[in-house]
Amino acid sequence: MSANSARRLLHGALTLVVMVATTMVGASAAHAAAPRLGLTALAFADTTVDATGSYAANTLTWTVTNTDPDADYVFGTVTMRMRSTVTGELVGHDWVARYAYQETCCGDGVYESGTPQESTYSFALPVRRYSDADTAVWEVTKVSVSSRDATATFSGTRLQSFGYRFTARTLIDSSGPSADSISLNSPVRRPYFYVGSGPATVTYDFTVQDWQSGFWKGTIRLAGPGGTTVSTGFTWEREEYSTGLRCGRVSSGQQDGVYMACSIDVVVPADAAAGNWRVAALVLRNNAGGTTTYKNPTAPSITTTTNSTVRASAFAVDPNPVDNWRDSVMTELSMVVTDTRKGLSTVELDLTGGCQQWGLPTTRADGRVAVQVRVYQQTEKCVVEGLAVVDGAGNVALYGSTYGAPDPGLTIRRVPSTNPPIARSARLDPSSVPASEVAQTSVKLTIDAEVQVAPINGLGVYLYDADGDVVSQSFGGSSQAPDGTVTSWLYLPWQGLAPGEYTVGFVLSDAARASTAYDMPDRADSRTLPGGPVVLTVTEDVSAG
Repeated sequence: MSANSARRLLHGALTLVVMVATTMVGASAAHAAAPRLGLTALAFADTTVDATGSYAANTLTWTVTNTDPDADYVFGTVTMRMRSTVTGELVGHDWVARYAYQETCCGDGVYESGTPQESTYSFALPVRRYSDADTAVWEVTKVSVSSRDATATFSGTRLQSFGYRFTARTLIDSSGPSADSISLNSPVRRPYFYVGSGPATVTYDFTVQDWQSGFWKGTIRLAGPGGTTVSTGFTWEREEYSTGLRCGRVSSGQQDGVYMACSIDVVVPADAAAGNWRVAALVLRNNAGGTTTYKNPTAPSITTTTNSTVRASAFAVDPNPVDNWRDSVMTELSMVVTDTRKGLSTVELDLTGGCQQWGLPTTRADGRVAVQVRVYQQTEKCVVEGLAVVDGAGNVALYGSTYGAPDPGLTIRRVPSTNPPIARSARLDPSSVPASEVAQTSVKLTIDAEVQVAPINGLGVYLYDADGDVVSQSFGGSSQAPDGTVTSWLYLPWQGLAPGEYTVGFVLSDAARASTAYDMPDRADSRTLPGGPVVLTVTEDVSAG
C-alpha cells in the first residue's frame, strides 16, 4: 500500500498540528513548550450537490484545537474555491468564512460547540449554479487558526486527508460579464492630471453585471502617447469588519459579484508621456472563467502634463483685497501664458469659498491673460486651489492643490475691518407717550452711525427706568442705510409703563462681529452717546374736566 493510500484511509482522522514558535523571557523558561494549534476534523456534509436548481448549499464542519490551557479565544478563516473540470484550474472568486469562538451570527462560520482548547464550527457554502461545464469541484484551499500571538495555516496536501472537496452539478455559463458606461470619478470633473512631481491617480467608475456565475475580476488598460500603456487589475473584496462588499473605492454590490459597482484607481506614473490618454480596453472575467473584452470602450479620455509645453506664470489678482462687505464685487486674475500651440483655448479655475469664475478668459493689451472672478458678498477669503490653462492643441498646464501641481499662490481676501461701530447720535419719534397709550404706541429709534468698512447688521435695544433696571428689551438683525442711519422700533411692554423718564441704551454690532454699547449702566464697557442720552418720557394721563 502506498503512503498516499494509507493517508486516505485515515480520512478525517489525522490531526494536523503546527508548532508555533513562542519567545519566552528569561533563561528558566527557555525550554517551555510552545502552544500548538491544530485542525483535527474537516468535511462537507455531501460529496455531491445538485446546484442546477434555484439555490443549493453544502455545509462544511471543522474542528480546531489549541494546547494552550490558558487560551480563552480562538478564531480564523476557511477559504473555499471552485475548480474547473475542464481546465483543472481553480477559477472564480473565493469564499472566505470567518469564524471565532462562541460567535454564531453575521453570515460567517458558526460556532457549534467546545472550548478554546477544542471547538467545532460550521459554514453553509452557497454553491454556484453556473460553471464552465455541467460539473465543477469545490474544495477548501486554506484554513487559518489563531489564538493570542499564535497563528497556524493549513493548505495544499495538508488538507487532502480530510473531506475537503465535493462535486457540484451545474449549468453552463457560456457568456461573460457586462459593464455599463464608464465615467471619471474626479473631485472637479475635469480630465486633467499633473505628473510632473509624482504619479497621478485616475479613478474610473462603472458597474459590472453577471446574472449567472457572477463577476470575478478584471483589468482596465489605458493607452497614452507614443504607444505607452498602463494596466490595473481589480476584483471585489469583502469588507474587513462587515458582510459588505467593496470593489475599489465603492462599498456596494451583491454577493458573488452578480451586480457590482466599481470605482477603480489607475496610477499613471510620474513623468509619463504628456498628452491624451484613453481607455484602450476593459477586460472582465466571471466566476466560470468567461471573459468579455471591451476594446476602446466609450469612456472619457484624460490629459496629463508636466507643464513642459504650455506654461503660465506671474499670477496676480487686482484688486486684492476687495471690499465686498455690502455687495458682491468683481476682481481680475491675470497671468502670463507662454508656449501655446494654436492659441489659447480656455482657463478654468477652482476656488474655495464664495468665489466663482465669471466668463471666459481674455487677453489684455499688455499681453496678460485675464479671468474675471466674482467675490460674493462678505466672503472673507477664497483660495485658487486649481488653475488649468488649455491651448488650442489640447495641451494643458496645471497649478494648485486640486491637481497636486505647483501652487500659484493666489488668495483673494476681503478688506479688513479694524474699527467697531460708532454712533454719533440717536433720537426717538415720538419721545413722549401718555401712560394710557404705551401699549398701543410705536416709537421709532433712529441712530446716526458712521459708515465704516463693515456695515452694521445687528442692534440690541434696552429700556432702563430711573433705578437703572431694564424694563424692556429687544435685539436682532438690522441694516445700515447708505447715509449711516440704523432704524428700529422700541418694544414697549403690553402692560404699560408707569409715568417717568426711561433711558434708551443700545448695542450696535457689525458684520465683522465687532460691537459697541451706548448708555447701558449695567455694562462696564458702555460708552456715553454723543449729544446726550435718548430718553422716553411717559406722561400722566390728563383727566377730562
